[in-house]
Amino acid sequence: QDSGAVSITGSNVTSCSAGSSGGVVYAFYSESLSIAGVDFIDNRADRSGSVLYLSSTPSSISDASFTGNTAGDDKTIQTDKPIDWDCRLGSWMPTEGAFKGDFSVPECNLCPAGYYGNRSGLTNSSCDGACKRGHFCPLGTAEPLPCAPGFYMPVTGAASAESCLPCSPGTSQSTAGAVRPCDLCPPGTFADQLNATSCTDCPAGRFCPNAGTIQPLDCAAGEYQNLTGQAACMQCPAGEFQAERGQTACDTCLAGGYCKATDDCGGGFTPCPAGRYNEKMGSSSPDACQKCPPGTSSPITGAVSSETCARCRAGTFGGKPGLSECTDCPAGRYQNDTGATSCRDCEKGSYCAKGASAPLPCDAGTYSDKTDLTAASQCTDASPGHFA
Repeated sequence: QDSGAVSITGSNVTSCSAGSSGGVVYAFYSESLSIAGVDFIDNRADRSGSVLYLSSTPSSISDASFTGNTAGDDKTIQTDKPIDWDCRLGSWMPTEGAFKGDFSVPECNLCPAGYYGNRSGLTNSSCDGACKRGHFCPLGTAEPLPCAPGFYMPVTGAASAESCLPCSPGTSQSTAGAVRPCDLCPPGTFADQLNATSCTDCPAGRFCPNAGTIQPLDCAAGEYQNLTGQAACMQCPAGEFQAERGQTACDTCLAGGYCKATDDCGGGFTPCPAGRYNEKMGSSSPDACQKCPPGTSSPITGAVSSETCARCRAGTFGGKPGLSECTDCPAGRYQNDTGATSCRDCEKGSYCAKGASAPLPCDAGTYSDKTDLTAASQCTDASPGHFA
């Protein structure tokens, strides 16, 4: 009572007891009490303050622990004057009143998850306030920790890294501590997973048309893209084609057809029709398909040579160019040559069926002075007294 400055340092204080209050120290109107580097273990007071009972006595406590101490009212320390606790950053301790149970300094009471304390002398569980936006604060945080790149936190009070929100597919965030939703991937790029820290260039043969693309799209047949990071594909030029999707180049149009760069055909290969041929590569117009000459025909689609144009056989003719097959000579006419462009009139005394390659004579006893007979039955019987 009414003592000067008192200090307890560098010791273990064990199994002290008091019949009333203040199992270790009872101070009344003392100048001050300083405690540093002391462990208080298994001390007791029958009424209150198993370790300290301080009245009108300011105090300071650093590097100390209080373990297993008991009192009638469960109070380890009772004081009506402020205690200057040397708590570490990220913790708090009330300065006066009753302190119960086991505790230690500098650990003190850790700031709860979702809060932080970067000053000494904090006296309540709010510490320095809720964790800042873009950050998270685990139990006992002194300085808020930034959400990692690829994450963001738009509100205060995040308690763990798991509280940070991941960037959704199609977006990315390259900086730590972001508070706003992640940025959309620009056209020509994509992000196909959560928490991307950057967007990926669209690969060659594919395109990413819009902001926020999640998956690249294949170039369509008839298109190509030889560059990465593109928002669109290019049409195959005239004279080239591409039959597959997702390609980086077009192929030169083959002989036997043409490739016309239009939206309708997609730059695909169109073979020359039967009766035509094309010996050149890289053609872009149907005019490149040459017609087989009159007197010939070709049944082949996509022919690459004039050699496919075969001469019309005897009994047929090709009266115009570009035929897929020759035409039979009509009944009453014939053609005995190959490669003919027309048929001949049937001869007198003969008949010519359809597709005839030579006139057939009228049967014995019949005759004809006409040149258009189509069957033997059309020949005329010889008159009585005559023979044929």
